[in-house]
Amino acid sequence: MVEPKSSKNKNTERSFPLSRVRTIMKSSVDTGNISNEVLFVVEKSAELFIQKLAKSAYKNCKQGNTLQYEHLSSYVSKDDSLEFLLQIVPEKITVKEFKEIISQEKETDESSSESEEESQPVVKKKTPNKK
Repeated sequence: MVEPKSSKNKNTERSFPLSRVRTIMKSSVDTGNISNEVLFVVEKSAELFIQKLAKSAYKNCKQGNTLQYEHLSSYVSKDDSLEFLLQIVPEKITVKEFKEIISQEKETDESSSESEEESQPVVKKKTPNKK
């Protein structure tokens, strides 16, 4: 059996540019020198993580044959092990829904501050008489 000739060896193919992975890793304060072995492991693990995330989200989508942002965001919000991605891949909401959320938060803040003011006694300071 003859294997087809490929211009690239499967081991040398990269999903992410190593220079960018290194730059992202160096952006962390705690990172010192990054060896090529560590760089390769991080790049490969990121590749496998993204593949698993995409495949799992695609399996959970019930319509269409194209993976879309909504599929990823709903999968991330349902899976507890992906809680760290909730702020990175949030579910989309309309502007109207966002405004309603903001107004509800303001009302809650105002009512909680009013209740705190009512529960605390008012202390009046005596001012000395000036002559």
